[in-house]
Amino acid sequence: MAETSERVTVRIPQELLEKLKAIQQTKGTPTISDTIREGLERFIEMNLPPPNIRKVVVDLSRQDNRQLEEFVREGGSVSIDDAVRAAVREYIRTRLDQMGGARLRRDVDSVAAEGSAPP
Repeated sequence: MAETSERVTVRIPQELLEKLKAIQQTKGTPTISDTIREGLERFIEMNLPPPNIRKVVVDLSRQDNRQLEEFVREGGSVSIDDAVRAAVREYIRTRLDQMGGARLRRDVDSVAAEGSAPP
């Protein structure tokens, strides 16, 4: 977090506040402010990614998410993000191989290595 911060006052509906409290308890963040700050950071990351990276949001069921977390805990990947990236890369490679797309596969490999959109 930044060394200095500025206070911002926001009014939110009670229902939203209750959802934030539930998130706070689930994630174990110390305060509602921390929970909101974390949510704002993720919102900004999704809406203002670095110019060389395209963000993709994946909604997973709770069961899939639990399995993914377990996979990471057991050492199958260094992070959930890394596991999802690897799964998407492998899926694309498999599909391109099925379609005989050797040139396209090279493009996908270079995009995966650089984290940027193809030329």
